[in-house]
Amino acid sequence: MKLITLLYLFAGISMAMEMDHDHDAREHGHPSATKTEVATKSANSTISPIPHVEHHMHGVPILEMDLLPEERLFWENYNTTTYFNVPTKHRPALYLHIGFALTTIVFIYPIALIFNNLNMQKSYMTTLIVHSGFIGFALLNYSIFINSIPNLYPGNAYSKMMVILFVTTILQLVFALIRSIDPNTAGSDYYTLHSDDESRSSLTHDEEDSVHHIEKRIGNNSNNFFGKLMKLRIWIAQTKFHKVSVIGFNFLNWGHFFYFIITVPTGIATFLVYGKGNTVFNLLAHFIKGGVFFAYGILTLARYSGGFLNKGWAWNHKFVDRANRSRWFSFQNQGLWTMEMMECSLILFYGSTNIFLEHLANSGGEWSPKDLQHASIAFIYIGCGLCGVICENKLQDWRFHQAKENLLKADPAQDLSVITKASPGYSPNPFPVVTIYWTGILMSAHQQASALSTAIHAQWGNLFVLGCAFRFLTYLLMLLSSKLPHDLTRAGRPITELMVAFCLLCGGVIFMESTDPVVLSFEYYGLTEMFTLNLSLGFVTLFMAWIMSLFAFKDWLKSKHKKEEQQV
Repeated sequence: MKLITLLYLFAGISMAMEMDHDHDAREHGHPSATKTEVATKSANSTISPIPHVEHHMHGVPILEMDLLPEERLFWENYNTTTYFNVPTKHRPALYLHIGFALTTIVFIYPIALIFNNLNMQKSYMTTLIVHSGFIGFALLNYSIFINSIPNLYPGNAYSKMMVILFVTTILQLVFALIRSIDPNTAGSDYYTLHSDDESRSSLTHDEEDSVHHIEKRIGNNSNNFFGKLMKLRIWIAQTKFHKVSVIGFNFLNWGHFFYFIITVPTGIATFLVYGKGNTVFNLLAHFIKGGVFFAYGILTLARYSGGFLNKGWAWNHKFVDRANRSRWFSFQNQGLWTMEMMECSLILFYGSTNIFLEHLANSGGEWSPKDLQHASIAFIYIGCGLCGVICENKLQDWRFHQAKENLLKADPAQDLSVITKASPGYSPNPFPVVTIYWTGILMSAHQQASALSTAIHAQWGNLFVLGCAFRFLTYLLMLLSSKLPHDLTRAGRPITELMVAFCLLCGGVIFMESTDPVVLSFEYYGLTEMFTLNLSLGFVTLFMAWIMSLFAFKDWLKSKHKKEEQQV
């Protein structure tokens, strides 16, 4: 009780002292005496009362900041005209172009690829026709829009790419239709018209009856539409044109997939008028490099989801026996080519070409320290790529014996003598990880022209470092799990690879956003580094969900087909 009494007494004395202090302050003009007066004046003025006022200039449009005269001159003349705000009566055509193009690129065409991969020709042809229709409608609207505005971006690549897309889309559809003609079936029809008695004698009675029926049907109707169509089909299937069409189709089928990956960022740069003049080199450098890492993220996620299972690249074992006559495996070493081999080869190739790209913006002049600094990163790629390729060659014996050892643990009765080549589905090769790690470290500490650009570079640099840490954990998991018997031929799906894919995808997107033209537009409108981070995180997670849904759909179709075969 005494303690409580003392506390009350202390509180009362404190309140009395504070009241006396406020009274003295009001009498002597202390600043605290003006709080009520300021509040009263604020109520009578046009100023709206708010709890907190921003005292720093971060995150506001740059023209509202304190700028030097030369800086203000630049930003007052900054051109904000884009395809989205240029005066035109046909702006809806632009939105229709973007909407239909993105819909078919992101949703329809990947489903068509799944149908083609599973040899579901009717579903594939239907989907491809819908895709071609969407592309045609999108290109029509682009033509309407682009002819209604002044030439905002002279010499832009996007318009030329749309012409190429129009031609190749028609070619792909034609090649697909020709490829759908089965040369074996058409060959038998051709045989019925031109076979001699000696070859015909090898047929059974049932086949002979079928031949006479087809001959009679075509012979009696050779001049009508059916007969002419059959003759045309037979002629196409027996010529080299059919083989050429199949080759052309196979090239365009996956070629369009990679073409779309290039087309989308090119369209973004064109519609927002990024990269005019010499800034195009900085734009290309960031878009190409960021696009490479983004594609690498797609590859990593596809690998986790079960893609490339037949090559042993889905973190699964691959065994090749003497009966296997696949050309893909015929010229590989006994440890097979792993995904690490592909990565190291691409790193070596990329580094070799990137040396000269860093000097393009300063072409014709001396090499600046900045050029040499950027070129040194290319040296890292060349060195790590070459070391990685050599390492893969040295690890072939380890992969071969490790895979056979794991198979023997899973199935002791397995005859290992028939296996000529084998791989556990990976190599403990550190050089792809080292390459990405140092790329992230160097760029996250790379000072840029502005604080915003520096912060954005640090974001994707740190994401790459984080992705390397998870890839290292993947190798540890695989080395430990290889000692346990399990189904070796199924996709491994290490949980850490989901994080690797996320870091590569998000890092690649932010890498592209860190180019000078994009950063300048962010600064003009007062967008912070958290804007690009939040936007990129949201986009990447949705994109990953769609890719995983596609692979889940493919697995469902495969399982459905197997059940139907078992029922038959």
